[in-house]
Amino acid sequence: MNDQLFLFDLPECASGKNSENSETFCKGKPRFNAAIRNQVEFVNSSLDDLIPDDHQVRNILNYVEQMDLSAFYDKIKSTSGNPGRPPIDPKILFTLWIYAIIEGIGSARVIDRYCIEHIAFKWICGGVPVNYHTISDFRRNNSVEFDELITLTIVRLMNRDLITLKRVSQDGMRVRASAGSSSFRRKPSLKELKDIATDQVKTLRKELDEDPEACLNRQKAAKKRALKEREERLNQAIKELEKEKREKGMAKKKQRKPFTQKEKEEIRVSTTDPEAKKMKMANGGFNPAYNMQLAVDTESRFIVGNFVVNKGNDFDQLPNMFNQFENRYRKTPNEFLVDQGYLVNDNIEKAEKLGCNMYVNPSKVGKKNPYEPREDESKELGEWRVRMGTDDAKEIYKDRASNSEWANAGMRNRGLKQLLVRGLNNVTAVLDLHVLAHNILRAVKFGYCW
Repeated sequence: MNDQLFLFDLPECASGKNSENSETFCKGKPRFNAAIRNQVEFVNSSLDDLIPDDHQVRNILNYVEQMDLSAFYDKIKSTSGNPGRPPIDPKILFTLWIYAIIEGIGSARVIDRYCIEHIAFKWICGGVPVNYHTISDFRRNNSVEFDELITLTIVRLMNRDLITLKRVSQDGMRVRASAGSSSFRRKPSLKELKDIATDQVKTLRKELDEDPEACLNRQKAAKKRALKEREERLNQAIKELEKEKREKGMAKKKQRKPFTQKEKEEIRVSTTDPEAKKMKMANGGFNPAYNMQLAVDTESRFIVGNFVVNKGNDFDQLPNMFNQFENRYRKTPNEFLVDQGYLVNDNIEKAEKLGCNMYVNPSKVGKKNPYEPREDESKELGEWRVRMGTDDAKEIYKDRASNSEWANAGMRNRGLKQLLVRGLNNVTAVLDLHVLAHNILRAVKFGYCW
């Protein structure tokens, strides 16, 4: 018992005795640096001192400052010598969106919060106060300007032979819409909901007419605005339903199949995002989504073409991209790579006649060799079939997946997995900003100046 050390016994070093094992028992209380959060400090530094010289945000802002943003400044109505509050510098809002997308942020509210909490976002603002409404409105109201900026960026690089459009790859990417599957309704339900919304708007308008001061109540005003927007969405949903009915009827007519009354009644449209359509996604399920088309220059890996459609397949999207190339660059790519989802013989023939060599595997029909010319087809289609049977074409075709799939993956890694906005125009603005962020990243990486 004397050799045992009990719980409350002091070690020998504490009792003044020397022992070989004293180091084992003579441990004091642990020491550490604790946080002191109420200490007042005077820091002699600026926002610029808090950002390292090699920080990515400096490179992004440096490139944006070189860009031609005159289209944004031309929309400013506030001028010196005239009354009115000056707006936020468009350069700040544009850089906020580009840097946010690069960091995987797609919400205006999150950007607003980061402008208060995150030093890089505070550095971009430079002391200018921003709010989520202004950030969101900038994206929604400048879709045309974003599209023109994409064109200007690529044209400037083409003029310096940094982009040649020698070989371009196109692919589609389906992104989930903001609407849910449960929001889709048939025509009778849409009309019933529209009548309810119309009655609610009339009732609220009558209340405001009887008490004009109620208009000053923010809750009343917000309710009126929400009801009006819901009524407009339902009107648009009915129009979209009729449009989809006409399109399906034309498709059935081309296929020489009857368009039954039951099929017409089964057509549904979303009440929250009427322009969103249910599409087959990569996981095999069906969800409301938009189809984003991207064209990538395989040599430089810049995105040189983009648009959004609400069709679930890539069947007839090749002419749209070629029209965009003509409108933007007055030039057709020398070689164009697509998958079999774009395979329409008429489109292939038109592209070949424009001097563009198409690379897409022909489909097999029966026992015929798909790589041999056919008597009932044009010369251009025959040359395309023969070309796709060569080893060189198979090697070139590998660039499709390594560029288009790579660009799509980059978009998703930067947060383009589910949309937070509604409507084709707003979705297009989101895609344009993602394309600009992608191209600016490429330009900064290789040291290209504006």
